[in-house]
Amino acid sequence: MGAFAQDAGLDRQRVESLVLAVSEAASNVLEHAGAGGTVSARTDAAGVTVHVVDEGGALTHEHLKTEPRWPPQRGMGLWVIQRVCDRVVLDHPGGRSRLELFMSRSTPGHDRRPGG
Repeated sequence: MGAFAQDAGLDRQRVESLVLAVSEAASNVLEHAGAGGTVSARTDAAGVTVHVVDEGGALTHEHLKTEPRWPPQRGMGLWVIQRVCDRVVLDHPGGRSRLELFMSRSTPGHDRRPGG
């Protein structure tokens, strides 16, 4: 993912942030989905979009709204993803959970609200 994002024109910090977000999302699929999943990425003039799909379809918008407990333990992945990506959108095509992560080439004012 890092080489793909770098080749797409993201700077080093944004590449590292995207790699972190995709890693967290994929780890969640492996740990919680039970039915497997996929990761796909594409680039366009605006930046890089990554889809992390959970075949089990259990990820909900409520999961994205959960704030981590203090002191932090487990369960901070979705919170981190929403803080480092420019846009995070959840939908459920065909009963699957699809988390769309977007990172622009530039550093815009981040819209980090779930689904925003």
